[in-house]
Amino acid sequence: MNINVTCVQMYPKTGDFDNNLARMRAFVDAVMAENPETRLIVFPELATIGYEATKEEFQSLAETLPDGKSMEAMGKLCAAYGIHVVYGFAERDAMASDVLYNSAVLIDDCGNVLGSYRKVHPFDTEKQWCRPGCSYPVFETSIGKLGIMICWDTAFPEVARSYALKGTELLVVPTNWEKPYADDWDLITRARAFDNTLPLVSANRIGDDKTLGFFGHSRIISPTGAVIASLDDEVEGTVSAEIDLAQSLRERVSYYTFFKDRRPDTYGELVRKY
Repeated sequence: MNINVTCVQMYPKTGDFDNNLARMRAFVDAVMAENPETRLIVFPELATIGYEATKEEFQSLAETLPDGKSMEAMGKLCAAYGIHVVYGFAERDAMASDVLYNSAVLIDDCGNVLGSYRKVHPFDTEKQWCRPGCSYPVFETSIGKLGIMICWDTAFPEVARSYALKGTELLVVPTNWEKPYADDWDLITRARAFDNTLPLVSANRIGDDKTLGFFGHSRIISPTGAVIASLDDEVEGTVSAEIDLAQSLRERVSYYTFFKDRRPDTYGELVRKY
């Protein structure tokens, strides 16, 4: 299956939920006007709130699945255009209202909220306001099986490998990867695709927050780690490409036989505490 995907590289304003949501909607309209064949649009991590919000702002602006304000608005666009959208937001637990997660939501082409991925590896100050997730859900959609990682998760090879072993066909990565670590980001996104012979799409933000700056480098990567398309300038914009999901299987048969040649019986050290 071939699908057209787009990554949105934007500058979320800290704590300005309504403005961020309005700009996300505008980006969707612009993407679909320019490339109506698009089937998936990916936004950055915490696109609705910004990265360095206060704990109070995260609490007041967090949303609960499936009825969050952003989900209602984006769901209508997804249904109207027949597209899937992934974006980062602060998620409030439905049962424990004081518990928050750094999450990404997936909305399908009928406007339905399929679920969220909760970041398993919160980074640095994120631990002050959110709890870590504990699972790697694979979302079955009309455009294939999607697995979501958020930012720092991508630095852990076990995350992408877990998704690959569960049958994921496309890795989707909303991120807020910060300066000056652009070279690290370029390396690990290509490595996670290559490690698992899976295409990967990643949307990073730009702009300065309270203490951190972000460089962009949103990109679409092939199953062999080649960069198909990227936006490497520190500007708002989009990057789009067509992905052949069947390429992964062809590559795994022809040369990249990582999964056929695996020796799980020798990997016990991977699950021992450091």
